[in-house]
Amino acid sequence: MLHGFTGSPADFATLAATRLREETLNLFAPTLGGHFAQPASAGFEEEVERLAVIAPGATKLFGYSLGGRLALGLIARYPGRFERAVVVSAHPGLRRESERARRRLNDQRWTRLLRERGTSAFVSAWEQQALWRTQRVLPKAVRAEKRRTRNLHDPEGLACSLESVGLGQMPDLRPRLARSRCMVDFLAGSEDPRFLSLAREMQRLLPRASLGVAAHAGHDLVLERPGFCSAYLAQRDCP
Repeated sequence: MLHGFTGSPADFATLAATRLREETLNLFAPTLGGHFAQPASAGFEEEVERLAVIAPGATKLFGYSLGGRLALGLIARYPGRFERAVVVSAHPGLRRESERARRRLNDQRWTRLLRERGTSAFVSAWEQQALWRTQRVLPKAVRAEKRRTRNLHDPEGLACSLESVGLGQMPDLRPRLARSRCMVDFLAGSEDPRFLSLAREMQRLLPRASLGVAAHAGHDLVLERPGFCSAYLAQRDCP
């Protein structure tokens, strides 16, 4: 179970507590590089390999956002290893180096903010993005807990995460993913048009892929629609 950027393994607590087929989910959720005390890896492929090594017996995956990109990296790197995956609000990688270069320049604005003003200022700015607008209807306590988790991170760690596994550092995985035989559910919110379009693209690309759309939901389905995510875990016996 792979969490998102500024997230935590504890983000999956609601999913872990959901009873599926009369069994409680038994999850292994590592801390991703650059989060809490886990050092950032040297690059995207290095982080993918680290995750593969620390869970050598894993054959099923769940990944959200950054975790979803890393889950796709695992599927692409080990096309015969993984049986099933649930991938939420994830990008398969930018197609051109020029796009990656522009993304790296954009991420430099965030890394400067982290290093110059710290985590609190970064989180305040990060949460103003349109990507999170659907969370405004969530209970205040839920939003406060999400912010609390984000603020626990070390600013240098988050900056290093962006510099090592940010979208601008990630290869285009499409050619390798097209050869994968892994059964993948791509999930996206109906109010997250960019990632819904990417999910539809990935559904067409992968030979054993399906698409699930959460109505009236945005990017963070683990937070906004935990029951929706849990239903897909049950349906696909994953993890």
